[in-house]
Amino acid sequence: MKDILETAKKLVAMLEEKRTEWAAQLSELEAGEIFKTDLGAFKVLEQYGEETKVIQVDFARECAQFDSDATDYKTSELRKLCDNEIYEEYAKVFGAENIVEHEVDLTTVDMQKDFGALNCKVRPLTFDEARQYNALLANVDLPDWYWACTPWSTKERGWEYSVAVVSPSGFIRNVNYFDNYGVRPVCILKSNIFVSKEEK
Repeated sequence: MKDILETAKKLVAMLEEKRTEWAAQLSELEAGEIFKTDLGAFKVLEQYGEETKVIQVDFARECAQFDSDATDYKTSELRKLCDNEIYEEYAKVFGAENIVEHEVDLTTVDMQKDFGALNCKVRPLTFDEARQYNALLANVDLPDWYWACTPWSTKERGWEYSVAVVSPSGFIRNVNYFDNYGVRPVCILKSNIFVSKEEK
């Protein structure tokens, strides 16, 4: 019996060591590094001291419509999807208290301010982020383009149907809001949480 207990203790210790072998505080990961979760892999985009901006490596949804009649992310079906279903999935993995609410600027690609800004926790990336982090976004295994939350321009300028999307390779273009593309969410997490860092 004693031998069995000793063997069990060694096994537990070995499993615990294996479990923590690649555990790291999120703040320790550099831009471009990847960590794994029950939802799949996430990539670090930027560190902000006590907060970390990350993007899901694969799609949270493969086929979603931006909206049926508008390019304004604030009122869109895509926002409802991110704010509800996808947020709840993220909250279960990261803890709701670790997902940081932040302001998102909805300035159009051609710098029109008609759509203002909004506060949210889980969302598509913006056009400006697609440019800023472009070298980190490429994932040729993605099956399709994915939504940004940025309108291409405004109705007054002749672009009332267009929203920015990003290709698997990082190319950016405009499409109609009623088309269907992938959803690859961005969020900001508290950087003191521990994550399972992907082995290089």
